[in-house]
Amino acid sequence: MKINNFNPNIRVNNQNVNTNPYPKTKPMPMDSVTFSGVQPKMSNDEKFVELREKISKDMEPLMSDAESACWDFYTNSTEENMNKMNVAQDKSTEFFDNAEIYAELKEINKSGGVKDKKLQKQLRNLTSAFGDGIEYKAEMKAMNEKENEISQKLNSYQMTIDGKPVSKAEIGKIMETEKNPEIRKKAAEAKIKSGDLIADDLVELVKMRNDFAKKKGYDNYFDMKLKEDYDIEPEELDKLLDDVAKNTKDSNAKVMAGIKKDLSEAFGVKPEDLRSYHFGYLAGEDPEKIVNDSIKTKEEVVEMSKKAYAGMGYDIDKLPIKLDLFPRENKNTHGFSFPIKAGKDARILANLTDNVSSVDTLMHELGHSVFTVKTNPELPYMEQDTTSTMTEAVAMMMGDMIRTEGLAKDKISPEINEKFAKSLGKEESTFVGSSMAIIDFERNMYENPNQDLKQLWKDMGVKYKGRSEKDEATNEWATVPHFLSHPAYYQNYFRASLIKAQLYDGLTKKLGKLTENKDTAKYLDENVFQYGGSKTDDEILEKVTGKKLRADAFCERLNKLVQE
Repeated sequence: MKINNFNPNIRVNNQNVNTNPYPKTKPMPMDSVTFSGVQPKMSNDEKFVELREKISKDMEPLMSDAESACWDFYTNSTEENMNKMNVAQDKSTEFFDNAEIYAELKEINKSGGVKDKKLQKQLRNLTSAFGDGIEYKAEMKAMNEKENEISQKLNSYQMTIDGKPVSKAEIGKIMETEKNPEIRKKAAEAKIKSGDLIADDLVELVKMRNDFAKKKGYDNYFDMKLKEDYDIEPEELDKLLDDVAKNTKDSNAKVMAGIKKDLSEAFGVKPEDLRSYHFGYLAGEDPEKIVNDSIKTKEEVVEMSKKAYAGMGYDIDKLPIKLDLFPRENKNTHGFSFPIKAGKDARILANLTDNVSSVDTLMHELGHSVFTVKTNPELPYMEQDTTSTMTEAVAMMMGDMIRTEGLAKDKISPEINEKFAKSLGKEESTFVGSSMAIIDFERNMYENPNQDLKQLWKDMGVKYKGRSEKDEATNEWATVPHFLSHPAYYQNYFRASLIKAQLYDGLTKKLGKLTENKDTAKYLDENVFQYGGSKTDDEILEKVTGKKLRADAFCERLNKLVQE
């Protein structure tokens, strides 16, 4: 996951912005100068580019400082660091409280806007950001402060089992390996208690966000984020979700039946008596258990990941990427990449343990960070964005490599390695169900935050994940970190999963195994990373695969792996 929650209308998901054809100082063509020596009036496109660059000059260091303050708070969640982050966020909010610039932007819009499509999105984003900073300054400040208050409460909370402190990574490991149902239940409850801690506050934040969105003319905040940050209409998202669900329906049913069969046998209960805390256990002949056993320490996870990137041609230790990888007190319990400065500074927060999930996490976050530091810093600031769907797809593709590229093959037998590679189909199928549950829940939550969210979360689990109607309704929903820090973002993972499959298919046809070809780095740098957010997903995909985004590669791979 990428952290970049400061003024998201500006930096987040500018994937539909093409490379800017207008240099920062574009000379006027000679044939446009009159004989009197008077230059003709600038076009709106030229006016906007000039204004955009003036804005960017002051905005860039401010946003970089805000990212750094966020990093300090997430890695050390003291009250002092929270206050510093609040100050940084206030400064970023105050930057957009500029009536003069807002008037210039509105004038460009009023006089016909801009013709270039990539500039149209930038103009819309800047107009919205400055409009928010002036017309909704109090609301923006209040939402930031509420989010930070919840973050501090969550980051400083220590989960425990029988009074013993446990990290999120340790709970994850218990859910994968522990066969005692009572211990599993305690681990699940420890995590749910963190949801209980913030659930009411999250509902309050959702209502604040909705009030803000309604003032801007939207039905709710979820729909606003889809439109303003991700350029996707709710109907488009629905169609995409429906298409994937329809084309993978039989495979998903087969996977779920297999999971329930294995869990029933492992725990000695009927399939209908399985509860949510039973799920996640690596039962039956799951090769992931063997791979987990082969990884002896969390330091091995780091070695494996760095070796994989070295095989592609990246020396992680020589790149400007700062790593904070292991759990400790007062540190956020999730995994994030912080894009501090394109081409120059990226940072990774993780909480690794010794298992497959941790390899996936570090490979994923390194994918984000390498994308950031390999982006051309000479691009116009608003086109340096590396928090697009494409970078999420790259990160997910990298996370898959423990399976697709056999990163653990030196630790296990060839037979287990082959089975482990095929288990990606099960992973993808599970991801489809989990994604749909999260996306549908979040959309429904924003449509009606006053409903029984515990019951809604349970209903989503039954509908999309095969969970039992007998499960207890809990605040597990509040443990999903995206609901707090990245609202409406999870659908980005879903779309990115389609991109990653198509991208990997195209790359391997050209390069073979990516971690076994040091030319991979050169190819990715030249054809993907250098562009930051200046090209659309379709432009990148056409460059690499010859086709625009299609769900075919994802669905075909999932179905092939599951049905074999």
